[in-house]
Amino acid sequence: MAIRDILLQASSYAEPTPVGAIERAQAAAALIGARLSLGVCRVHIPPVSNWLANKLLQADQIIAVENRRSAEQAQALVEQFSSVVEESRRGEPFVIDCPGQVTHWALAKKARAYDLTIVPVHGHPATPAMAEGLVFESARPVLLLPAEGSPVKFERVVVGWDGSRVAARALADALPICHQARSVALVTVMQDKDLSRDTPVADACRYLERHGIEAELVEVPAEGRDAGVALQAYREKTEGDLLVMGAFGHSRAREFVLGGATRSVLDHPSCPVLLSH
Repeated sequence: MAIRDILLQASSYAEPTPVGAIERAQAAAALIGARLSLGVCRVHIPPVSNWLANKLLQADQIIAVENRRSAEQAQALVEQFSSVVEESRRGEPFVIDCPGQVTHWALAKKARAYDLTIVPVHGHPATPAMAEGLVFESARPVLLLPAEGSPVKFERVVVGWDGSRVAARALADALPICHQARSVALVTVMQDKDLSRDTPVADACRYLERHGIEAELVEVPAEGRDAGVALQAYREKTEGDLLVMGAFGHSRAREFVLGGATRSVLDHPSCPVLLSH
């Protein structure tokens, strides 16, 4: 399936998503051949319930000022999006309220109607939680995109393969990008887990061949690292442009429990990373 409709996640507070993230998202959408829409999480801080704290500290007045600032920054993001993204590539910008903090629930419902969600990595403290929430709740792949760095390109794609269900999902989601790449490497991290009962990498290679994609099969020793760290190290060594991997984890009582590989990539992505669950 082609990727035609991409959603860019943005946050209004405390510091708004930088305009550079919009520019890099537009570059990614152009490479993929898709339209780019914008979903701004407008953070709304609820009033305090403690009467004494409000009386002594005038908390409600402070909160009102911060909420006004958040709303103004959300509107500024919409205006920046409209001025930066070319009309032929521009989808719809919209603003959703995120009470109390930047949460993924409201945006995930919107993201289910897009092919892909881009989450810019720019130092916002809520970014990892937003990304993991969208990966597990939107049923769509998420592209972690550093807001700064080398120009966005997808010429050399590194795909993490361990034969699992989530690895297969990620490979299928990345197929349109792999079609455009100059090289694709299927990388298996050895000694990280028992792979004997999962789908062999040769079968994944055959799957790509059926789609006209020639892939290199690579084995990388874990050497005491989790798979996410090992894959990123291989990607850096070979100067890959994109890392593709499945996101391990599950939700219990709406709290996510992540595998080590997924956590290490979410916390410290060294390049654009496509995550699927």
